[in-house]
Amino acid sequence: MNRKYITIILCAISILFASCINGLEKEGVYDSTRCHGVVLDNRSYQPVKGLRVMVTDGWNVGNMVYTAADGSFEIPVTLNQLAGGYFIRFEADSLYQQSVYNLASVQLGSKEYDMGTIYLIGPNVPIVTTGSIVDITATSALCYGSIENEGNSSIRERGFVYSTMQFPTIDNDKVTDPIGQFEFDCTLPLQPHTVYYIRAYAINSIGVGYGDQKTITTLDGLPVVITSDVTNITTTTATCGGNVLSDAGFDILARGICWSTTAEPTVNNAHTSNGIGLGSFVSQMTNLEPNSTYHVRAYAQNSSGIAYGPVITFSTMSGLPTVTTTTASNITSTSAVAGGNVSSDGGYPVLRRGVCFGTSPQPTVTGLHTTDGAGMGSFVSQLTNLTPGSTYYYRAYATNGVGTIYGEQQVFVAW
Repeated sequence: MNRKYITIILCAISILFASCINGLEKEGVYDSTRCHGVVLDNRSYQPVKGLRVMVTDGWNVGNMVYTAADGSFEIPVTLNQLAGGYFIRFEADSLYQQSVYNLASVQLGSKEYDMGTIYLIGPNVPIVTTGSIVDITATSALCYGSIENEGNSSIRERGFVYSTMQFPTIDNDKVTDPIGQFEFDCTLPLQPHTVYYIRAYAINSIGVGYGDQKTITTLDGLPVVITSDVTNITTTTATCGGNVLSDAGFDILARGICWSTTAEPTVNNAHTSNGIGLGSFVSQMTNLEPNSTYHVRAYAQNSSGIAYGPVITFSTMSGLPTVTTTTASNITSTSAVAGGNVSSDGGYPVLRRGVCFGTSPQPTVTGLHTTDGAGMGSFVSQLTNLTPGSTYYYRAYATNGVGTIYGEQQVFVAW
């Protein structure tokens, strides 16, 4: 074909295409739309200057502009790009998170499209979670934490802060964990029987982020001790002891038993000292009072304090002699022969012994009685000046330093 005719045909096609485009634009439909908007920091609401705004399919970049000083931008997007899977990407530097916006076809075809305000997540302190706190002892606790978001800045330090006051910070006590995975754990050095407030923390170039506060109470750190049975009880002595089952992580400095006639005895009362360390021990109680009720318990002491075992209550022996009454013999109208046997002195020497008698039951040494020496063993008493035909009640007695005890009562008639 003649080049002249080809040129004429192309010119005609161009005039026709331009005429079609102009016709669409008259109808308000455009093959390219100017997208514009403003980019702000999501925390400070200040404009983000110099941020790359591009039309891309992920691999190829169609158009690219930079945000102005006021954060504004304007970039054209064609219908062909939209049909080809292109989108607008705000490409961030190291401190801002990248954001992507997909544009629906209804948003194009107009002369311009206002995307409004685009808020980008900028630099922030880390987002931290305080996890579980386990293995709580008197002096330590194992804490778990995790970093949920680095805040668009590398983590420089992480760990746990703790204090006896609420909401501790890095100005309080802290334990750090080497930088590694997002999950971390630390063992805190603590004091016994103390309430602690604990938070996970992480530091980046922006600042410090803290997790939720958790509260724990450390164990008291006191030993565990039990009290042994009381044995070998006499009027003034008894045997007891205990067993230290746990030192709670602190060396046992002292152990023994304490006793008193009042409940809940302590080491401020009478007590023994039976060495150190774990294990069982035996103690002797001395200088007890006869016929008295005592309360006794074991104790163990470490650097955290003194722990006591259960209280055991016992009574000492009376300390009184043991005496029996001999059956009366040689009974006449005015006399009789009686006596008794002191089989035990109760731990105290028998000072007096004999028989008390009278016409009333349960005679005592405040009435008629004989004195038939001292000490243990049997004795004979002569009962005289009886009234003929009268009924007499009699019983042996023995007296030591504790008191007077009587044998069983018997009866005879003076004939």
